[in-house]
Amino acid sequence: MSEHLATRIRGLLRGADHPQGAGGSAADWRAVRDRWLDRLDPRESLVFGESDIRSLIDFLSEAGPSKASRRTPTEWSAQIDALVPELLFLNS
Repeated sequence: MSEHLATRIRGLLRGADHPQGAGGSAADWRAVRDRWLDRLDPRESLVFGESDIRSLIDFLSEAGPSKASRRTPTEWSAQIDALVPELLFLNS
């Protein structure tokens, strides 16, 4: 994964929040988000397997925008939808 793509995803993750009505606690969700933020740190290895990429896509797809991000759910979905093809073709 390029540093540029990792930085874009980290920006989205910082603006994400535990989705309404989702299973699990908000604290557990934040712990998973924080692990992704750490894994996507450009100072770390940005090599991900196919299962990692699919897990990241699932996590982003299930998340929603935080109020602080000033994104609507529609804007959030559009940004995630735009990232998915890039992520899927990483390991092609």
